[in-house]
Amino acid sequence: MGGFEQTTVKSFHAVKADVDELKRSMNEWIIFLDGSLRDAKQRIMELERKIAELEDRQDTFWR
Repeated sequence: MGGFEQTTVKSFHAVKADVDELKRSMNEWIIFLDGSLRDAKQRIMELERKIAELEDRQDTFWR
């Protein structure tokens, strides 16, 4: 192979390595964000339960 062909092959290998690293990094971010979203949803559910409990107490108090 000539110089141009070798350089081109090396460039494509470098691009493939970069794309593979990008995919790995994106997968890690997706997993992280999914966990964060799950935690946030659970926290919201707990707060909604607490609000309902407090509203129920308040309704009972006023009766």
